[in-house]
Amino acid sequence: MKVRLHGTRQEVAEATRRLVQVLDVVAVSGPYPDRGPSVLVRVYLEIRLDPTSSTPPASPGRPAHRSRRALS
Repeated sequence: MKVRLHGTRQEVAEATRRLVQVLDVVAVSGPYPDRGPSVLVRVYLEIRLDPTSSTPPASPGRPAHRSRRALS
């Protein structure tokens, strides 16, 4: 699975550090600067999901995700 992070260099570095602790990150790209006069960058992560783990329950205080079809 590929994930794109978008933010300042510091935000992207911190998010990457945290994601590496909880996901199986197999590759991290270098930072790609946005076009034009922007201070934001993009970093791409490649992660591998563990096929033996189940989906964690929804966080307390947040409803579980439902598809649009389920809402109609």
